[in-house]
Amino acid sequence: MIGACLDYAASSAEEVCGLIIDNCRLHRCRNIHPQPTTSFRISDDDWLAAEDSGQITAVFHSHPMLSPVLSGADRQMQIITGLPWWLACGGSLRQFRPVPHLLGRRFEHGTMDCYTLFRDAYHLCGIDLPDFERSNGWWLRGENLYIKNMAANGFCQVSASEACPGDVIIRQPFPGADPCHAMILLEDHKVLHHDCAGHLSRREDYRLAFIKQTHSIWRHEQCSSLDLRGISADISARSH
Repeated sequence: MIGACLDYAASSAEEVCGLIIDNCRLHRCRNIHPQPTTSFRISDDDWLAAEDSGQITAVFHSHPMLSPVLSGADRQMQIITGLPWWLACGGSLRQFRPVPHLLGRRFEHGTMDCYTLFRDAYHLCGIDLPDFERSNGWWLRGENLYIKNMAANGFCQVSASEACPGDVIIRQPFPGADPCHAMILLEDHKVLHHDCAGHLSRREDYRLAFIKQTHSIWRHEQCSSLDLRGISADISARSH
């Protein structure tokens, strides 16, 4: 089925689209968007016809303009559909989970916390990371989950002078506790993060207090595959 998606994408200089049925079959749809070279829209008739043939388990489309991440418009619609979205671009196929918008999340440890935000942001940018079990208070029991999992999942430590957008900053916000808070460094000296102090997930300056609490900075071994347009597109989608 991946081959069928890629063949369909390669057949046109415009965005093609379709629906994945029962996780095993591509139902081709017509792109009825008035600007099909940069956008797509599936008609109600095509959607209903797909539903008649089985369960719709994902939305498929292509980006002929070589942008391998979901656009802001894509993210808006993905949130509405609540489905995985498959994207063909440059001869490859990426499958994006329907994660919530990165900004404005309410904190719930273990399910919607700083690691969830970090993992989801990386997913939207093209790098998949595993989830892992974590229970409240791990940072006070010497479990050191962040440092252990960073090293075990393709990250290596870099110096502050080498830091660049996309790197992950691990903070030690509490004296005597493990380094237990992750932030993604963005352009313009901003960070994306989600702490447990009653704040919603947000983007803000990498301010002096954060710099003083920085324990280490980490870079993924596939950093060249990290496309930060995935984060900026999601942020723009939520602001509209």
